[in-house]
Amino acid sequence: MIIAVPLERAGARFCPARNEEEMKRIAIAILFGLVAGVLCATGGFNSGIMKFSVITLVWVLLNRAVMGFAIGASGLKLHWAWNGIVMGLTVGSIFSYSLFMNGGLGIIPLVNFFVNGLFGLMIEFFTTKVFKQPSPARAA
Repeated sequence: MIIAVPLERAGARFCPARNEEEMKRIAIAILFGLVAGVLCATGGFNSGIMKFSVITLVWVLLNRAVMGFAIGASGLKLHWAWNGIVMGLTVGSIFSYSLFMNGGLGIIPLVNFFVNGLFGLMIEFFTTKVFKQPSPARAA
């Protein structure tokens, strides 16, 4: 048997306006994550670092979209720039590890690791400064 407990009794507060703002921030961050994915894929394919395939393209776009989601939903109490860099490095490290596993030890996975921080910074900049959607952790 499942017992439903109203949110007010559970100690949680429901604030529709704040929820809408957080969802807007997450959506904008995901959008710019996809933009970062397009930039990353274009650079990777044109430079010959990655061989073009639909699976690779989807992997790059998905990784950057997840990076955008993580940045948008982040609850870290850091300056906006550091939040973008830390989340970019953290989420993007999965992509760097994938490059390492598929391409072996070399400079590309290491360079990609640090470029992830730049993509995270870019996503956070457009989300926080251009579209004026501050982090919920900083707004609290």
